[in-house]
Amino acid sequence: MFLKRLLFVFLLLAALSSFAGRAMAQAQPQQFVVVYVEFKSADTKAGSEVLEELAAQAENSSGVIRFNVLQQIDRPNFFALFETWSSAQTFADFQNSSATQAIQTQLTPLLEAPLDQRPGILLTGAVNPRDQHAQARQIFVITHVDVDPQNVPQAQPLLNTFVSDSLNDPGAQTFAVLSQIPTPNHFQLVETFANLKAFEAHVSEQHTVDFRTNIDPLLGAPYDERLYQFVKQ
Repeated sequence: MFLKRLLFVFLLLAALSSFAGRAMAQAQPQQFVVVYVEFKSADTKAGSEVLEELAAQAENSSGVIRFNVLQQIDRPNFFALFETWSSAQTFADFQNSSATQAIQTQLTPLLEAPLDQRPGILLTGAVNPRDQHAQARQIFVITHVDVDPQNVPQAQPLLNTFVSDSLNDPGAQTFAVLSQIPTPNHFQLVETFANLKAFEAHVSEQHTVDFRTNIDPLLGAPYDERLYQFVKQ
């Protein structure tokens, strides 16, 4: 009888341990990454082609959820990568793979500045796994919001409300705020609009004006809003 009880306790502990392991695995947050890329003007076309090669490599990698190559509208030699991975580990595996390293080596001589990589986690809003209906007129907006560290408690509710309000704007398809790792006073607003007209209407909305007015005194650097179009559909 004692051995049966001991066996029961052992099996129960094993089951609980397995359950806890699965729960921890499920609790891992998705890894979001924004990478700013600046090419020498003469190397813009070559650089864009290498970024598309990197995107193809990512799409074949385990754990990728989304990988967009974006070109800045007003500065065509400036690009951004917007990535979503199932976890920090799958992103690290992609970064450390020999194929990714080889592609990044191709990028180096084409750059006018080092890659500016900003990993983060989702705070509020929604980011679709894919833009299934991406069109040339779609506008992708990335805004870096640098808040003075002591002002984060006041700034975060403003950001949350801004995202919630903006998701209801006509033509808004994606609107979310990311917290940058390991600098939680740095945020990235990630937005997709059906077209430029929808974006311009959004920035003129009263809730946007109110947000910009209220967030301004809390900032540690200028509000850095950049408009992009999709390169890889």
